[in-house]
Amino acid sequence: MIRHIMVPYDQSEPANRALEYAVDLSKKYSSKISVVACIVPQVPMDPSFAASYAETLILLRKSAADALAKLESKLKELQIPVKTDVLEGVSVTDVLLAYADSHEVDLIVMGSRGLGGFKKLLLGSVASSISQHSKCPVLIIK
Repeated sequence: MIRHIMVPYDQSEPANRALEYAVDLSKKYSSKISVVACIVPQVPMDPSFAASYAETLILLRKSAADALAKLESKLKELQIPVKTDVLEGVSVTDVLLAYADSHEVDLIVMGSRGLGGFKKLLLGSVASSISQHSKCPVLIIK
């Protein structure tokens, strides 16, 4: 029933807790896990910032890839089938939902809030949107 679990990962504490739940579920159901990070490229308003923004984007990609590589290594030690991906897109929600659809994800396990800017009252905006629009079940971890 749960063959493929996706964990959106942004290096936040709720994302770490979500990964723990996903690992536990993976062991119980012999599921594979896809851990994905999402980067939102933005075009700088002032063209003079383009070079520094390009450098920042490279650093963001590297940071996400490094974090996922560490997680992949840990999960492989636990003998859990794992795949990691760094995704990019204008909308984190749209990118994550498209990934879940195209990779036949059976369950999304995610933190209630990430590293995003302003805190929402009860639930992060990405978690809320994913839970409302996902075609598969979503487990939100506090």
